[in-house]
Amino acid sequence: MEYNQLENNQEVAKRPTFLLVLCILTFVNTGFTILSGLSGVFSGPPSAQDIKESNVQMAESISQLEKVNLDYWVDVIKRIQLMTEAIYANFIAYNVVSIVVAMVGVAAAALMLKGKKIGFHVYIGYSFLYVLQGYLFISAAVIPSFIVIINLLIASLFVLLYSRNLSWMNK
Repeated sequence: MEYNQLENNQEVAKRPTFLLVLCILTFVNTGFTILSGLSGVFSGPPSAQDIKESNVQMAESISQLEKVNLDYWVDVIKRIQLMTEAIYANFIAYNVVSIVVAMVGVAAAALMLKGKKIGFHVYIGYSFLYVLQGYLFISAAVIPSFIVIINLLIASLFVLLYSRNLSWMNK
């Protein structure tokens, strides 16, 4: 057995299982994002009929929430409808940006899987891009704060979890 193969086998054996699990989760998430983005790019924006059906469903949801006096959620649904309209207006660009951001996430996870600390730093950049990408197409006043908070919490959690493996990353 060559020295390189022995070294690679030892590196794989020493790789923390937790890092492998985190990378798999990242690959699954970014893979779905890339596939749905490519699907959106190739299929094009939704038809006028699809948009009309979406608006009817939103109106029904708003009506039901108003009946039970859930004003906060009425506001959230209205904001989500505005977000959806902004995404439809920039459909291809939104999907392309999503694909590019997801590819940064894939690259970051692959680098960390190889034991390179630069991957962790790239992942932090990816996390910021992931949270901020919607602001390229959607007004900040429209995006519900709980969506931003959830995205920030998830991104921060993954950065924290990946940081637990920094001692193994030495390149």
